[in-house]
Amino acid sequence: MAVFPLEEFNTTIVSNDPKLTLETSFEEHRLEAYEQGYKAGWDDATAAQIEEQYRVAADFARNLQELSFTYHEARNQILGSLKPLFTEMVSKVLPRLAQETLPQSIVDEVLSAAADRTIAEFEIVISPANRPALERLLEDQTALDVNIVEEPTMAEGLAYIRFSETEKQIDLTSVLAGFSQLVEGFFTQQQKVAING
Repeated sequence: MAVFPLEEFNTTIVSNDPKLTLETSFEEHRLEAYEQGYKAGWDDATAAQIEEQYRVAADFARNLQELSFTYHEARNQILGSLKPLFTEMVSKVLPRLAQETLPQSIVDEVLSAAADRTIAEFEIVISPANRPALERLLEDQTALDVNIVEEPTMAEGLAYIRFSETEKQIDLTSVLAGFSQLVEGFFTQQQKVAING
């Protein structure tokens, strides 16, 4: 049987050859430079990614702020254009509507009260402006005994119905005033919201 000499790997061979030492040192420097370059590239990529995240977050925040500002601007413009419409309705349309519906409301109250009584005399106290419309509505109610009393100082949306020691008040003027206050309060509140953000 033939014996082959095998190379031993656990033995350190020290060489005094300067060429070999120079090559090893060069290889170590090359590996170290590669490691430093790789680390610097990694650090640059990480820094660039963080910077990009900050930029995206800042852009997103700015866009949200612009959207919010645009929403508030649009909302304020819409509310600003609606306020004159509501003010006009409260000051002109609703009072006319109240004046037109007051006589019918009075007749409905009188008929409801008369249904519960066999004989009743009714006294209706109203503004002179409401008398013609009320008389037209009462023309067909021949079974009712109604006395209309004009009171020049009364508001056109106010009426008193008196019968059998009872008095009922119909006050559409207060309803309109309350509605007017609600509308004004709403727009005042919205203005405060717009100022305070």
